[in-house]
Amino acid sequence: QARGTLGREIVEGAEEVRILGRMRPVKASIRRLDGFSAHADQSELLRWLSGFRVQPKRLFVVHGEQKASELFAGVVQKNHHWNVSIPQYLDKVTLN
Repeated sequence: QARGTLGREIVEGAEEVRILGRMRPVKASIRRLDGFSAHADQSELLRWLSGFRVQPKRLFVVHGEQKASELFAGVVQKNHHWNVSIPQYLDKVTLN
């Protein structure tokens, strides 16, 4: 669960969380599976990127924890020589 998300609050043991503006008690029993993801892993994403016929002007990595995003961006830059950015919260980018 990414920092700042409701899921992260619950996993970290919050007894109450804000949902739709109201504080609600957490009644869930939490079990944690580290290292499991429902999303594509790095090798699958790199394989997908390899299918691009035209190199994008810029690739934005917008999902995942900061360290994982930085590592992935570095691999893409090394393997594909693409311009890769990791925007921060509330960053604005003009596309042309």
